[in-house]
Amino acid sequence: MTLHTDVPFLPDYEPGLLDMMIPDGPGPHPVVICIFGGGWVGGRKEDMYHFAEWLVEIGIAVVLPNYRLTGVAPHPAQQDDCLAAMDWTAVHAADYGLDPRRMGITGVSAGGHLTALVGLKASRRTDAPYTIRCMLPVCAPTDMRRFVQDNPAIRPTIEALVGGPLEEKDAALCDVSPITHVHRNAPACLMTHGAADSLVPCSQSVILVDALRALGVEADAILVPGVDHVACMPGLDPPEPLGGLKAYQGFFRRHLLER
Repeated sequence: MTLHTDVPFLPDYEPGLLDMMIPDGPGPHPVVICIFGGGWVGGRKEDMYHFAEWLVEIGIAVVLPNYRLTGVAPHPAQQDDCLAAMDWTAVHAADYGLDPRRMGITGVSAGGHLTALVGLKASRRTDAPYTIRCMLPVCAPTDMRRFVQDNPAIRPTIEALVGGPLEEKDAALCDVSPITHVHRNAPACLMTHGAADSLVPCSQSVILVDALRALGVEADAILVPGVDHVACMPGLDPPEPLGGLKAYQGFFRRHLLER
């Protein structure tokens, strides 16, 4: 495996860097964008290294971008930076032995939200230099209005995301909710969520899966009994992703390696 660190992809934003993990062997390799979480206010690209290593293990390359946090800029800065990382990956695919027509996305919590949001928006593009085949959001909020209703304590975090009081930011609240952007050509989706998640209710995953299925999109959810808001299965050493390593690797293998 070859690791590239701190590669600039946002020239106008100093922390606009990404890391890449490229499997050994001849390419071009399919590629997954890994998006970190942290309430849109914290976190770093290195937080997703476990997920990246699980993908490299089965022959999939990984791109791990930074994105602007809400202390720097509100929505749509976060989604725009993730989309920019996807465009950059496609433009530079030949340089790193990547296949941008076999692209997936995954992320945890706020990164899971961005996974669903950019996956749905990017797959609407007719001029995209890449093809999003699949997305795997982990413990992701998908309907911001309902999220705030179910967890009122999250309001300040969502107001920071949309850039002001929710009563004044209805359009942004709608646009930042993945559920608003569901469409028939959406990529295949697997959601994983702790069934006892006290921060982001697991109903947030169910809502998106049900909406995708209603349009004929392949979608499923793994709800892990007794598990709260976590990225990895608790108590396992070595760690496994929430929902299990077999399901995680199997989803990406099926959509990026076997098709």
